[in-house]
Amino acid sequence: MDVSVREKGIFGFGAFRMDAVRRCLARDGVPLKLPPKLFDTLLYLVENAGRVVEKDELLTAVWDGRFVEEANLTQTVFLLRRILQSDETTADFIVTVPGHGYRFVATVRRGTESGATVGASTALQEAGPAAHFEPPATEQGASEPSRAWWRTGNAALIAAALLLAGVISLALVQRWASERAPPGVHAAFNPPPRSVAVLAFTNMSGDRSQDYLADGFSEELINVLSRVDALHVAARTSAFFFKSHPATIADIARQLNVGAVLEGSVRREGQRLRITVQLINATTGYHFWSHNYDRDFGDVLKLQTEIAEKVTQSLQVTLNAGDTERLTMGGTTNSGAFDAFLRGLRFMNGRDEPSYRSALAAFDEAVRLDPRYAGAQNMRAIVLMLIASVGTASDRPSLRETEAQALDAANRAVVLAPGWGPAHAARGSVLMTLLDFAGAEREQSQARTLAPNDVRVDRSYAYLESCLDHPAAAEAAAARVVARYPTEASGYWEQASVFYLDRRFRDSLTASRHAAALTTTEPPGDQAISALAWLALKEPKATHDACAPNRNWQQSECLAIAAYQLGHTAEAKAQLASLHQSLGDRGAYQYAQIYAQWGDRNDALAWLNTAYRLRDTGLVMLKVDPLLDPIRATPEFADIERRLNFPP
Repeated sequence: MDVSVREKGIFGFGAFRMDAVRRCLARDGVPLKLPPKLFDTLLYLVENAGRVVEKDELLTAVWDGRFVEEANLTQTVFLLRRILQSDETTADFIVTVPGHGYRFVATVRRGTESGATVGASTALQEAGPAAHFEPPATEQGASEPSRAWWRTGNAALIAAALLLAGVISLALVQRWASERAPPGVHAAFNPPPRSVAVLAFTNMSGDRSQDYLADGFSEELINVLSRVDALHVAARTSAFFFKSHPATIADIARQLNVGAVLEGSVRREGQRLRITVQLINATTGYHFWSHNYDRDFGDVLKLQTEIAEKVTQSLQVTLNAGDTERLTMGGTTNSGAFDAFLRGLRFMNGRDEPSYRSALAAFDEAVRLDPRYAGAQNMRAIVLMLIASVGTASDRPSLRETEAQALDAANRAVVLAPGWGPAHAARGSVLMTLLDFAGAEREQSQARTLAPNDVRVDRSYAYLESCLDHPAAAEAAAARVVARYPTEASGYWEQASVFYLDRRFRDSLTASRHAAALTTTEPPGDQAISALAWLALKEPKATHDACAPNRNWQQSECLAIAAYQLGHTAEAKAQLASLHQSLGDRGAYQYAQIYAQWGDRNDALAWLNTAYRLRDTGLVMLKVDPLLDPIRATPEFADIERRLNFPP
């Protein structure tokens, strides 16, 4: 064979040299002859280095289109990682892109750029079939950790070959790998028992418009698993973070602090679904189990329950009668209603009024198709309150009608699913917005009792308890949110808000910095939290700088206060005028805050009375709001606080 032709099939990466023609792999000149499927998989990834190789593409390329469980592919990639990793600190060459496939991330040198001589491949070709089982003896002075890795890598490789051939069981492989693992490899990773993350499922339908189905199925599965008290389930936002941030399963598990990772794919053909699911032990990399499901769309609720039960069994959790009942609570068996519900969830990601109204239309359709669908009623309540909070309509009757519809939807959800925690949490949030604090506290406490693992419940509970001046309960709930949202900025922004209202301003700034480090974009108002903390610390210049982007009314408000304290009176009044123009009377509470900080007690109290007359939702913070401290000791303020009937 012509040398130039053969060299086109020679690749170098790291300490490795790969000859595609002679089907040889070496590390630092030491031969590593791989089983055929492992070699073919690695070769395909190396040839396509730098881009994401979809799972279906890889299965087709390596297994020639024959039906193969995804578990075989995952197991193959796991063993390749173990073989390519020289020690536990070495970065992976192969990165998992959750919901898609794999990417070979090492720099690949081709042909003579590989740094190895052509003649070296001859030695690889002549190496015996046992070359990958027992490497040549190390020279005196060679590091023992390297030899320890080889022993472990060889054991895993042998086990994988036998497993893929169907000779031994998965349980035996897991035991073998565990017994042969180098001491201390997993010592630093100690996730809670029975902890799991559900990654965003892959849409295998060949139609991007069906992405909402894969995402929605994953999200609902997270919610179902969260109802099992004995499980620790990573929150949806944290788990979905890795959809756009490639990482290995091991890295995902470490970042989310979970012992197991569930991933899968969804393929839709008309009213038929094909769903592939696999639960991976994050410590060993092996599967607990994997399975393919072929079902009618109307069986989705039953299918979610089956998967949840399988996960709990694998994690050694015994379901009692109450757990089993909660798995289906709030759901529907109507395929059209479920499809509409998932479309509504997708629109919720828009975070603006048009998106919320599109979501509402989808949830309305779900309720029309199944009037007993508590989950859809629950989301109707939530999205209606969001519309009320961000809506541009300034007339009070329209706002009151939207709030009344939200309360009606929340009440219906509770009646349909009285034992479902999120329904009580949503009703509690609506009641809080309507300034019924006693009712809100009752509902949120009930939600915590019914759904102690649901992060959505903790989020609403933390905000309520913070506003009721119960800092210990609020901070504990916020800490639980952060623990389940370790990769998500919103959890830290919420913690920053809780600390701010408890007047722990330095801690609030720290939480804000954590949040800012995780994202370059913040939802409206989040950046103003750190600005207000600087304001409370008597740093108006830092406050002004933090709010200078002036992208929303929250930042306009803090600019009005900071500019005034810096002596920029004209700028401060211009910001207040801008707020009046955009908010009208809906900004009554904000105007009271500004005038209080300006030292204008009379105007501050006048606007606070206007806010009370209009039942302004900003009054939920009145009891703890640092911006109102300059007027807190007045009789007029005490009278408004008394009339709001805050519980003790």
